[in-house]
Amino acid sequence: MTTDDELLDTLARTVTVFDFEVMKCTLRLALESGIPVDIVIKKGLGRGMEIVGEKYEKGEYFLSDLIMSAEVMNEAIEQLKPLLGNQTTRGEARILIGTVEGDLHDIGKNLVKYMLQSAGLDVIDLGVDVTPSKFVDQAKMNAPDMVCMSALLSVTAPKVGQTIEALDRASLKDRLKILIGGRCLSEEIAAHVGADGYGKDCYEGLRKAKELLRRS
Repeated sequence: MTTDDELLDTLARTVTVFDFEVMKCTLRLALESGIPVDIVIKKGLGRGMEIVGEKYEKGEYFLSDLIMSAEVMNEAIEQLKPLLGNQTTRGEARILIGTVEGDLHDIGKNLVKYMLQSAGLDVIDLGVDVTPSKFVDQAKMNAPDMVCMSALLSVTAPKVGQTIEALDRASLKDRLKILIGGRCLSEEIAAHVGADGYGKDCYEGLRKAKELLRRS
């Protein structure tokens, strides 16, 4: 008989080897066996994402591997959404994430989102092309502990600063941490625009997010 630990180990492995079919089957078995959804995400799927992130950092995996693992994670989260919707408790911290106005790229944002979710954090995804006013409105509505912004195109980089300024004008900036990421950004830009941190990739983004949340 398959134990809960074996099911969670198998789920983690499906993320690292990008096996959609085994993931679907194992996910069903895990839920039927009564493993709580948060444990399925954190100790099964999430552990798989952590392993992928470690392999990426060591140079054993590449961007294409990150994307494939994220697709498996995304499919699993889609299947779990009906159950997640019934949960009344929020995660360890709440995070708003979105790609800034004028930028339609979402691969990097999604990778960070899955890493954050796998770590047990409550993530609200605002999508792409998110205006400063929408970031402000959603921050007022959801009272997040952190706002994460992504920008890939250099022409949209100024929107990061404009969004932070909008959060400041709304008296929200001092209540939360701001983490930015994207190819056109840097540690220097983060310091210049008043962000609390910068993540160069999804693995560093998760590490920086945890570090900043511990300080809050």
